[in-house]
Amino acid sequence: MRNENVRRITLTAVFIALVTVTTYIGIPWPLAAGGYMHLGTLTALIIAIAFGRKYGALSGGIGMFIFDLFSPYAVWALGTLIVRFTMGYVVGMIAESPEEETMGINVLRNLMAIIAGAIVMIVGYYLYEAIFLTDFRAALLSISGNVVQFTLGLFALAIVPLIRKTGITNKEARQ
Repeated sequence: MRNENVRRITLTAVFIALVTVTTYIGIPWPLAAGGYMHLGTLTALIIAIAFGRKYGALSGGIGMFIFDLFSPYAVWALGTLIVRFTMGYVVGMIAESPEEETMGINVLRNLMAIIAGAIVMIVGYYLYEAIFLTDFRAALLSISGNVVQFTLGLFALAIVPLIRKTGITNKEARQ
């Protein structure tokens, strides 16, 4: 039992670190009030699809929250924590399969998960920006950046099968 907990905690920490680091790989998006295009979304989607909702929620929410805290985007940190946690959970929940060995294999399920995650992120960030940072009209400018962000996330459909070929499964992640 103790080894299982250590493994889960370690894997969660590694996934959070991966999301944080890959969020630093990006460029500012000029149309948004604080938009930033990065690879953290792609990493969070891969983790959620390949390892499930818990890892997806924690790595996406906490990883990008940490980035925001230590970046010029600190004003977004609370919104990022909530939006990305929810996004990771939703993506992982839809992508999860009853048979752990097949998790992340079903391309249609993964695509539906990514689309649902995009909706959560776009609506969540729009509302956060409109309510706390700008107004409902100005926040519309951020939608284009979020759409592009998730377009990059579609690469997860190609990357997850490669991860699955390594033999690492959610079953091992849970042990």
